[in-house]
Parts: sequence; structure tokens; C-alpha cells
Amino acid sequence: MTPGPRGRRGAAGAALLIAVVGAGCVTTKDQGLPPAGKSATTAMPLVAQDGGSATLAVDSVPTTLNDHTVAGDDAVTRAVCSLVWPQVFQVGPGMAPVLDTTVMQSAEVVSVNPQTVVYQIDPKATWSDGTPVTAQDFVYQWLSQSGPGRDIDGTPDSVAAPAGYGDIASVTGSNNGKTVTVVFQTPFADWASLFDDLLPAHVAERVGWNTGFDRFDPASLVSAGPFVVKSWAPGVELTLGRNPHWWGTPARLDQVVLRAVTGAPAMAAALRAGAATVVYPGAFDATFEAQVSSSPILQSATNLGTTMLQLVFNTRRDPVDVPSVRQGIAHLIDRASLVTSQVQPLDPIVWEDNNHLFANAGPWYADDASGYVEPDPVNGTRLLGAGGFVLDSHGIWTAKGAPVALQLVWAADDPWSALVAPALAAQLVSAGFTVTSLPTTVAQLEGSVLPKGAFDLALAPQETSIYPSTLAASFGVPQGAPAAAVRDWSGYDDPKLDALFAQASAQLAVDQERGLYQQIDSALWSAMPTLPLFAEPTALAWSASLTGVHDDPGGLGPLWSATRWALLAPAPPRSHAARHGTVG
Repeated sequence: MTPGPRGRRGAAGAALLIAVVGAGCVTTKDQGLPPAGKSATTAMPLVAQDGGSATLAVDSVPTTLNDHTVAGDDAVTRAVCSLVWPQVFQVGPGMAPVLDTTVMQSAEVVSVNPQTVVYQIDPKATWSDGTPVTAQDFVYQWLSQSGPGRDIDGTPDSVAAPAGYGDIASVTGSNNGKTVTVVFQTPFADWASLFDDLLPAHVAERVGWNTGFDRFDPASLVSAGPFVVKSWAPGVELTLGRNPHWWGTPARLDQVVLRAVTGAPAMAAALRAGAATVVYPGAFDATFEAQVSSSPILQSATNLGTTMLQLVFNTRRDPVDVPSVRQGIAHLIDRASLVTSQVQPLDPIVWEDNNHLFANAGPWYADDASGYVEPDPVNGTRLLGAGGFVLDSHGIWTAKGAPVALQLVWAADDPWSALVAPALAAQLVSAGFTVTSLPTTVAQLEGSVLPKGAFDLALAPQETSIYPSTLAASFGVPQGAPAAAVRDWSGYDDPKLDALFAQASAQLAVDQERGLYQQIDSALWSAMPTLPLFAEPTALAWSASLTGVHDDPGGLGPLWSATRWALLAPAPPRSHAARHGTVG
């Protein structure tokens, strides 16, 4: 049962979509395994054991464990931090904030005028060095992220996601610091996004915010989560061990090792060779699928992720600095064909995304792409003409007497971009444009090309979130946002749109908040600074010797379930009496 392109399904397809989303958008492949609970060689029952170690291969290993800084703002670092630092709310596969009741007894809005949130920290919540988790940790996080703060050496605090912290008027503690009262000077709808991955204030005040958690130092890397950092070579390998001071349900494994492995095929080879127990590539391709599928001792799952591949228009650069030109080009692109021909052969649950803000597996997704569901050459031609383009007798678009040349940039080491870029370029050439393809690397694309605006069109991933206030930085410059945290690659900024984002962020009534974000998305379809393509699927593969492995496509990946990972081993033989139901 393969869902067709989003814009081409009808009522039956919509019903299928609901069924797929309701099932979690997961495709799991059982690679020729013996019956559940049986060994392939002995046919003996297998049972989960406590203890042992598992190795997770990932694209990159953290270089810092302060994921609130710009340097630490990546998916793997956030996932590791979620296991070490204490949480208020977690976002799991249900893609909704869930209170972490091991750390917090409660967190609730007790007043809306002014908005006031009271947090009750569990009395048992304690850092692994014996220091209680208290309001002091909340205060430190607020002051460091509300800006413009200064680190212990006088340098500005590096803040990746400041949204909401600047709206807070005060953070105070009571009840020996176990009750935290947060009063907002401006309402903030996404208040549940705040105070995640709390740093130990009593340590951070000594070692610093920016670089204090960039190296292995057991005295600094204290934990108030289920795991503690046992060893760490930044960027290479990190070992998490069971936290002996954790007051919640202990992890089943003694340790989880994260190891950097470059590329999905190399990860699959490591898994097949036993050098990795779990692999989670940032992107996968047909080679990865073939390697994983051909092994009878592996399992795998694919899922709709929350990172969206989009086509970015450089709104500051001729000839795509005119809205009608961007709209015209968008009307000539067949997004459904890109998905069905390039992506669905690898993962049939993917379809094109019709929202600038949300991936189509997310709970806030709404199809707002009216007029852009199908290619529309008539409207595309009209809009390009309005932008000053002329179609010559050879079917070539010209402007001011010269052919319209477009530079298309993408990261060749990003499998999804590399997969789609040639097909997209071919569509543009077929539509009458002269296209120069400029493949580069992820590091160059995000570190230089996009920030400097050295492109006409670019394929770039966009992380989405269940906290939509964080997305304002992708379509303008929110007030108070540090330049390093802004990812508005298109250069588009509209004061009216900024005002809508501010209004939505402060709207505490959920239905009205959703309506405002739909207004924002509609405005983005008109301005067309980016064209959404599809939500990138995730792939997870693991050894059949490990149980409890589950993906969280909403951000934490397989580490979301790491406390439940357990190695399987043959069950110890029962005695003769036990087998026959008799006693001696």
C-alpha cells in the first residue's frame, strides 16, 4: 500500500494518509529472522538480559555537550544531552511535549495575566555529584539564553534558540529550590519548549557556558539523567554509562557507545561486520537499503522525518528577487514527480510537503499549497512574463535580451539533495531555463554559500519543530535573535510576517495560534522565498541481538529509547521439574 503524491490522491488517498500517520508512519522490515523469541541456530527461546554494551554508529559525535550553543545545535548532540541533562518536557514519537515525571512532579500554567508557570521538581532529582536539581539551574539557563549575556571570560553567550527566554520577567525558587515560578512579561505559547537539557548551574558558573562542556571532565559532566558520560573523544567517540545515582528506572545496558562513521553504506558495513549494533544515518540511499536488506540477522525501519528538503530562492539576487518570478518558477516544477521518481523507490511513505513550516508527518501540518499542488505552466508563464521574462522562439526564457541563467547549488554529500538535484535541474532546463549546477559540500553550503548569498537557487534541509515559534528565524530576523542563530538563507524578511510570528508566539489559545500559523504559511506561498519539496525519511537498522530499539523521527532518533535497549541471549534451561510442572 503505497501512498501516492499528496496532491493527486482524492478521498481514498486521504483516508490512507490518515491510516499511515495514525500508525506512526513507520515501515519495518524483518530481515528473515527466526520466529520471535527464537535463536536462528538453536531455536531456543531468547530473553532480554540486563548489562552489556551496544554501539551506535552516527554521522557525527558531539564536539560539545551544551546543545543550547550554536556549535551544539545538531540532532545527535541534542539526543545525547537528553540522556545526561535533566528534562522538563520530552518530545517523543508522538510528536507532542510530554512531562518527564521522573524529574518533574508537575509543570502548569497557573495564570494567564501575567502568564505564570509553576514547576515542581521531584524531591529526589539530584546531580550525580550529590547537588540537588533546583531553581538555580532554571535561573542560570534563563539568564544565559535571554540575551545579551556574557560568559565568564567576557565573551557573549552563544545561543542557538533564544525564543521565549527573552519573554520571561522573572524566575524565582521556593520550597528549598524545588518549586520554580516563572512569570512572563510577554505571553509565550511554546513555554513547554523552555528549560530542556538543564545544565548544572553550580558547574557552569565555574567552567562557563560557551566552552565549559567541550571536553571530557568527570567533575564538569555531572548528570541528572539515566546516563553519565564515561569517556569522550569529541567528534570521534563518546561512551555513555548507566548513571548509578539515577533515581528513576535504570537503563538495561551498562553502556552505549556512539561512534562516528561516515556515510550510510559504511554504517551498513559496520553493522553487518558486528562493529556496530545500531546505525542511524542522517540520510540513506539504495546502497544502504541493499546492504541492510540482504542480511538475515538485521532489522530496519524507515519513518517520515521532520527535516524538510526545500528549494531556496535567493530573494536578494537578480533574477529571483521578484516574487512573481519565484512563483512562476515554482509553478513549473513538478514536485510530485520528483518524489515519485526519486524518493518513493527508497521509501514509499514519502510524499511532497505542502507547508513551509511543518513536515507532513507533524501534528501541526496543514496543506496550504493551493494552486501549487500540480504543475501549472499557464500560470507559470503568466507570472514569469509579469516579472519581465520573455519566451523566445526556441522556448528559452530571456530577460533584457539574454537567456535567463540560474545557478543551482546543493550539497553533493547530502544523499537527498544529491538524489533530487539532477532531476530538478532537468525540469528547469525543460521549462526553458539555462541552469548551471554547482554541487558543493554540506560544510561549504551552510558555512559559506548560503550565509553569503552566493547562489540563485539552492537545495537545503529545513528542520521543523512542534514548537513553531522557533521557525521565525528561517523567514526573517526575530527581535533579539543573534546573527549566528538565524538561518534565513533566502534573505527574505517582511515586517508584516515578523509581526504575525510575534502574534502567534504570544497566542495562548491553541486554535487561534494554529490559525495564525496558517496565515503565515499562506503568506509564504505568496512570497515564495522557499518551495517545500518533501520531508526527508529516516532509516534505522540494528542487530537482531538487540531489543527495545525504536526511532523518534521528531528529533531524538533511536537514543530516545536507549534506556530500554537490551541484549538478547538464550534463556537458561529450566529444570526437569519446572518443564513438567512438578516439584521435588
